[in-house]
Amino acid sequence: MLDKEDNEGKEDIYSSLTIIIQNNGNLNNSAIQRMIFHASKDMRNNENPREIRMLAGEVLVSLAEHDFNSVMDEVQRHFKILELPDEFTVLALAELAHSYVSESIPFMTMTLLTMQTMVRLAEEERMKEAFCIALQNFSKAIYKYINHWEDFPYPKMNANRLSDKIYMLFRFIMDKWTINMTPEINIAIIKAHGPAVSLLLHREDLQEFALHHVPWLLTQLKNPETDFYITQSLRQILTAADFYDVYIPKGTKRCIFSILQQQICDISETRSNENENEAVQCFLILVHSNTGDLLEFFEEQVRTCDECIRVGTFSFLKSAIDAYEPRLRDYIIMVERIIKIAMDDFSIKVRTASLLLIQSMCEKGYLEASEGWQLIEYIFFQFALSRRNMLDPIKPVTPEDLIAENSVLQLSVEILRGMDPLVNGMPQVLWPKLLTFVVPLEYCGLLPYLFNILRILLMAEEQKQNGEESTALVISAGPEPLQLPFPFPNLQVIAVLASEGQPCGTGAVGLLKSMPNIIHPNLIDLWKELIPKLLLPLEGNCYKVALWEDMLLELLRESLWKINDRNWSIQLTQEFMLQMEGYNDNSIEKKFLWKALGTTLSCCQDVNFVSTQLKEIIVNAAQLGYQREATVSILGYCAKNHMDIVLKVLKAYQEEMKSFASRFKSLFYGNKSLSKIDLIAIYGHVALQAPKRQLLPIVEKDIVTPILTLYTSSCQVLGITVLNKNIDLQMNFTKSITEISIAVREAEELLNFNFSHKEVLLGHMLDLIREEPMDSLASPVRWKALIAIRWLSKLKPQLPLNDNLNLLEESLRSLVLLPPLTEMIEDGQSDEDKAHIQFLYGRSLDALGKLMRTLVWSTLDPEECQEMFNLLRIWLVSSKEWERERALQICSKVLINCYHSPDRFKIGPLLGLFAPHCCDTLPTIRLWAADAVIGLFFLQGERRLQEGLHSTDTQVQLWIVSNMAKIVGKFIPNEEIQAFLEESLESMENLNPECSKASSIWVITILKEQGDTLKKELLDILSSIYHHMPILRLKEQSFSFVLQAITQIANFHLEEVVCNLLNKPLPFDRDIKALWKALAQDGCPNIHLLRALMDKLESGLDNEGAESETIAVACAIYEVVNTGIPIRDSYAELFYLLLKLISYTLGRKMPTQNTAERRRIMQQGQRAQDGDPCRLSTTTLRCVQNQAIKEGLAKESEEGDNLWNLLSSPHSHHLGVCVLARSVVVWQQDIMIGIMEHMFLSLSSTSEAFRITGTAFFSEVMKEPLLWKQGNLREVLFVIDQSAWDTNTILRQMAIRGLGNVALGSPQKVKKNKQMLLETVIRGLYHLTRTEVICESLKALKKILELLSDRDVSFYFKEIVLQTRTFFEDVSNSELGWRYSNGQESESRAGNFVFQACRDALAACIPFLGVQDLHALLDRFVDCQEMPKNREFYKDLCMKLAKKNQDLLWILHTHTFAYFNSSWEGIRSGAAKLTDAIIQNVTPQFLEMLDREQLDSCLQALREDPCVSVQRAAEAAMQTFLRRCREISNHS
Repeated sequence: MLDKEDNEGKEDIYSSLTIIIQNNGNLNNSAIQRMIFHASKDMRNNENPREIRMLAGEVLVSLAEHDFNSVMDEVQRHFKILELPDEFTVLALAELAHSYVSESIPFMTMTLLTMQTMVRLAEEERMKEAFCIALQNFSKAIYKYINHWEDFPYPKMNANRLSDKIYMLFRFIMDKWTINMTPEINIAIIKAHGPAVSLLLHREDLQEFALHHVPWLLTQLKNPETDFYITQSLRQILTAADFYDVYIPKGTKRCIFSILQQQICDISETRSNENENEAVQCFLILVHSNTGDLLEFFEEQVRTCDECIRVGTFSFLKSAIDAYEPRLRDYIIMVERIIKIAMDDFSIKVRTASLLLIQSMCEKGYLEASEGWQLIEYIFFQFALSRRNMLDPIKPVTPEDLIAENSVLQLSVEILRGMDPLVNGMPQVLWPKLLTFVVPLEYCGLLPYLFNILRILLMAEEQKQNGEESTALVISAGPEPLQLPFPFPNLQVIAVLASEGQPCGTGAVGLLKSMPNIIHPNLIDLWKELIPKLLLPLEGNCYKVALWEDMLLELLRESLWKINDRNWSIQLTQEFMLQMEGYNDNSIEKKFLWKALGTTLSCCQDVNFVSTQLKEIIVNAAQLGYQREATVSILGYCAKNHMDIVLKVLKAYQEEMKSFASRFKSLFYGNKSLSKIDLIAIYGHVALQAPKRQLLPIVEKDIVTPILTLYTSSCQVLGITVLNKNIDLQMNFTKSITEISIAVREAEELLNFNFSHKEVLLGHMLDLIREEPMDSLASPVRWKALIAIRWLSKLKPQLPLNDNLNLLEESLRSLVLLPPLTEMIEDGQSDEDKAHIQFLYGRSLDALGKLMRTLVWSTLDPEECQEMFNLLRIWLVSSKEWERERALQICSKVLINCYHSPDRFKIGPLLGLFAPHCCDTLPTIRLWAADAVIGLFFLQGERRLQEGLHSTDTQVQLWIVSNMAKIVGKFIPNEEIQAFLEESLESMENLNPECSKASSIWVITILKEQGDTLKKELLDILSSIYHHMPILRLKEQSFSFVLQAITQIANFHLEEVVCNLLNKPLPFDRDIKALWKALAQDGCPNIHLLRALMDKLESGLDNEGAESETIAVACAIYEVVNTGIPIRDSYAELFYLLLKLISYTLGRKMPTQNTAERRRIMQQGQRAQDGDPCRLSTTTLRCVQNQAIKEGLAKESEEGDNLWNLLSSPHSHHLGVCVLARSVVVWQQDIMIGIMEHMFLSLSSTSEAFRITGTAFFSEVMKEPLLWKQGNLREVLFVIDQSAWDTNTILRQMAIRGLGNVALGSPQKVKKNKQMLLETVIRGLYHLTRTEVICESLKALKKILELLSDRDVSFYFKEIVLQTRTFFEDVSNSELGWRYSNGQESESRAGNFVFQACRDALAACIPFLGVQDLHALLDRFVDCQEMPKNREFYKDLCMKLAKKNQDLLWILHTHTFAYFNSSWEGIRSGAAKLTDAIIQNVTPQFLEMLDREQLDSCLQALREDPCVSVQRAAEAAMQTFLRRCREISNHS
């Protein structure tokens, strides 16, 4: 691709080749040669763009790594004497010399000689620039060779010859090209200047020449673009001069100093960091070679007061020290002197630069003992100055100034933090002058680091004294202890800051540990024991302030006792007094200082001195800061050992206050003396700090009485006592009473003491509470009064229960009834007021909780504890969220961390009281409720239970509540479950839906956990639930949970629950019904519930009676099955039992209730149904049957709802059973067989009604062929056959029906048992008193005869005919007989039924007459759905009988007379028509045999019948009779 003539793509090719060549070490030689050729060619081709030529040159230089000689040969071929080469050829040679020094040196002489002949020919700027670059690179290469020739692989060459050539080229360029040069040439010459001069300096004969051209270089500093190259060349020259130890003339040196300082101190926008770094490197070279001259120059420049110069100079000196320049250490005093010159400069930049320089000097040990202390002082002064300028500036400052001052302050801190006091020379600089900075307040921010430095110094000295190798530090306090206990009081006060985590406090304690021998020799052993105990907790979390102060005061107290030096204690007291003005009144140090002063006085054995000091303190209290707090602390701590002195001083002061002189001084001289309020506060603190055994004998007389006197006198106006509204007075009075109560309580544990002022003081506290407004919380009086009441309540004698309840109720009302916290906060005028109100609210509730805790657990009577908790009930059910929240917060504070309670203390009611609120509307209410529950069971380790109650997701809340209930439920005693349940049910009634739901979950979960152990309490639990159900029904959600609770109990005690429910009055009210449904719908108990009810029903029916409990069982089954539970497995037995119950209750009244009725809500009209147990039983069976239909176990009845009316009626029960039996599907074989097995027992029951039921059922079952195949109906057949002979007509009717249906179900059984069946059915025809039996017999006979042959029936045929005739002759059954003979039944309500029965019987009998012609007539008659016309049918029948058998016609005629007198006109009409047909078809012989007179009289009577149809029929028959008589007369 390089062979192409055009340049397209060559730029990319050469760029890629450069990378390939540099990264590939195994190139083919031929490829290298070709690339050398093409690269050289393209590099020299002037027609190519400069970019391609430049890239080609780079490729050529890169190829030198693989074949340097070939490349050099290629380049030298085009670098000829007296011929101006190509620009890029020169650049290639320069780059080869730079990149391959070792390979280029052998060619250097020839190259330089050739170049000397060429430079004179260069006229173009680019060629001159190329030659300058070549001179630069050649000079560097030769300089490297001269200084490191031993590292080159060939013999040493003559360096002078090489430098001569450089000298000639450099001289020509400087002489010829520096005149009127362009900027590009100028930069190229400057770049070459440094390497060329550096090379020439190695020859003494050329040094002067070389240095002569340095000023030219310095004069080129005009353009920022060239400054860097100038400074770079200057660095190269200075490096060579230092290396060859060349003396630089003073003028040149001074010029160099100035130029470099300008580079460092330049603040212009064109300032270059690169140039500055080069200048610093130049200075570092000069520091090494010209240290003294350079520092003198710096000192001179710093004195000019120029900020930039000072900052730049200090910055460079810092760099020099950081570089560990060894020669600089010899001039350290001069450096310190330079710094001191600028110490009075208040410029932020100068101060910062000075501190940075001092920091480096401290770190590297560049401090001299005699002069270095001023530098250390400078650090502290700068810290104090910056702190003052930031907090209390003299003149207005800008935010930028504040940031700058803060940076100086932080830098000062950083210097001390990182200071190593043991660096060479530092101990002598720091000790002991460093101690002077311990006390001043302005240096408090540096105390931690100051203490650390002092501690290190002291430890070093201790190591030295122990013979270990250490610094040269000498610390000695002399053979005698210090005249003053310095610095012990300072360190004591500062040490208190350790409680707030401030390092200076910890440092002070550590410093005290190292200084006992300096403070006092007697403290060495004591502090070795005590101070490590102080330091131990500081390794982790800091102590609270009060506890930490007590530990420090104990150290002070022990130290004073150990020293046991009166003068030392007095001096220490005076030292503490002197320090009073050194701290702010609000500071923790000032407050501790008061306590330390009081402790020192308490340890002082000089009573006169102590008394004098106390008097001065009281008189001059205003000088102590806050006079009340100061005097309270000092006198209180002093009372630890001098209580009598303190009380005497106070009493004397009180007496003095009453004098006129004292009042005059206060009024006219402005002496600010202690007030009555101050004295009240002092008395309280004195009692708190006083020795306990000394306190009790005098507390009421010398402390309480004066306090009451002072208080009452402050509340009097013109001699009248009123409540003083001075909050200050009220606050200090309550605080003082609290402190006295605490002190007495602590002493009371040692001695049996009754505090007689208890009720009086409690009355004052309650007065204060009552006077507080009930719509705001602006003052802390209520809070402090509650605290005082709490401590007073602990004192003896104990108050009666009523007094405690009144006390607690007053306290509760004062806080719980306040408005919501948000409203009270809004009353605040400022953010501070609002924060204060919130603070008071929290503290007041905390105090109230502790008060109630004290009162509750101070009694040993559990009933009294319960009474106190009951006070909160009214607020726990309040509709106001904030009241519920406060009540629960108080309860939680009472119960949390309480591990002791009275014996027999009942937790069940309290759990029911608190638990529902775990799902209340506010997160805070939920958390407090959870705290109360956890505290109630001492489950402090289970606080994780309440995690997540702050969530607004109701499901999350309920899940947490459920988990809590699971854990808590394990700890509730069984005997308290009922009380818990009672309380929970009341909560469901009274609380909001959220709490009600939570209460329900608690109840259900605990019953689930404890249900198995509640057998003894079960009746009480169920009674409680029943009692609350009517009200809970109004709350649907709560009612559903109550139902669920019953089901939970039933999971463990199903039998007991069922018995309990069955004892409820009948009919069940809606609550009991709901319970049955709930039990049925629950997954666990409903499996066994139905079984249990069936067992009870079965046992109740064993006595062949239906007691109320048995009826209740049926009603319960109705409710259970009505829920839709599957009954497949129970259907057969349930069907049998309910049918049995129905049969037992037919026609009976409701049994008398044995259980007293409870309070309940009845539905209207319900009592009207109480007297029919059969109806209730039938309703249950109907429900069971409906469920069976849904499950495919039964089918709809053809009678519909009338089925159940039939079934429950004593008159139609057997018919209803038949209809019911037909509704049972036979294809459910297992179900049907089960029913049959159970019902078989009914056939042998002693109850006649139940036998009827069973027989009626099997009468329908017998006609199912499938059941004959699968079931054992053969045995049933014989039992039914026996029943057909029973005296009960209904039983006989059903039995005969069953026998007739055998023909449909099993024809084979009919043929096999034809004799038995015919005899039984025919016998039914003899039952002439009940037509139902005869009708069933006729139907059965018809079905049986259809299956038998003539031969089978021949034996019984005569009896059948005769019994049928008897039936017709029976007057009482005339109507039925007439229906049998002619089927006229359309006029009767049951006509169709009778007609069908008669027609069927006639159809069954006609074939046995032996008259074939009657078969066609019979077919028409049977197939006709409507009744045929009488006259036509009779005519056809008699005509055929006359032809075949006149005897039958005669018999028919003789039986017709019986129906002429029937009460039914239709039968009378039919008899007349039949007589007409017979007379028409009878033969003359038989006609002559007729009793004509009888027939005539009968027809004459019918002709006068009131019915027209009868008259017409009789008239027609009479005419026929007369006509046939005439015919006979004519024949004769």
